[in-house]
Amino acid sequence: MVDQSDSKPSPIVRSSWVWALGVLLVAGLCAWIYELWQGLAVTGMRDVVSWEMYIFTFAYFVGLSAGGLIVTFSAEVFHIAALRPLSRLGVLTAMVLSAAAGLMIIPDLSKPQRILNLMFHPNWLSPLEWDVTIITVYFVFSAVELCLMWRVPERKRLFLTLGYIGLPLAVLLHSITAIIFGLQFARVWWNTALMAPIFVASAIVSGTALIVLIVWILQRFNGVLIPAATWRWLAGLMIISFAIDLFFFGLRLRHHSVGQHPGRPGGAQFTFWLEWVVGGIIPYALT
Repeated sequence: MVDQSDSKPSPIVRSSWVWALGVLLVAGLCAWIYELWQGLAVTGMRDVVSWEMYIFTFAYFVGLSAGGLIVTFSAEVFHIAALRPLSRLGVLTAMVLSAAAGLMIIPDLSKPQRILNLMFHPNWLSPLEWDVTIITVYFVFSAVELCLMWRVPERKRLFLTLGYIGLPLAVLLHSITAIIFGLQFARVWWNTALMAPIFVASAIVSGTALIVLIVWILQRFNGVLIPAATWRWLAGLMIISFAIDLFFFGLRLRHHSVGQHPGRPGGAQFTFWLEWVVGGIIPYALT
């Protein structure tokens, strides 16, 4: 962050946020207690919807966290000076969101004590073992990186070295998550080797969009200012990664539209309009 004015959110706004988040926290804890009492059946798991909201939220948080770290270390590895003001914000979001993603796994196990089996009795043939391991490593790496940014902010060679480690780590995090989805043979839209590059491209788009949203809120309500060059780099990064994401999605759509897959026509038409028109053409027209 480059500049900051004296404008601060009022105490009423801050207390309102605290109360609202507190209510959501209590509601979530009550829902989890009810699930522990009644079992995972209360989450609505069926043959068609085999994964409940926990896994959906887990994948969402993983994408956001990986994107934040990719934006951060791109500034060091590719020497993009305009993105350096966002380095701490990117690492902070990566750390918080990776922790949130990891916590989503615990209620999904129905019996939280089973998480100890992953540590004391690891099964490296299980995708869940790999996912929990990479999330833990990712969280610890982000936490260490954030501490170093506060304590030794001028050690450029150190952060460059960490960037060479952090970028592959972020890609690996999303690739392992994508492999879990890609191994679902009964889901024709997921069962493809393109899931890994699609997830990585989507992570860059979503992570960058989250940073843009946070910076806009800080600038609007907290007086934080960043250079215009930073905004241009963020916009360019989103446009390019979004185009790559749509390209991979188009390949997958083409594959399923010409192949003999059950239930293909309706799903392909709906996905085309949702992803390409609503999620692609309209945002590009507004850019």
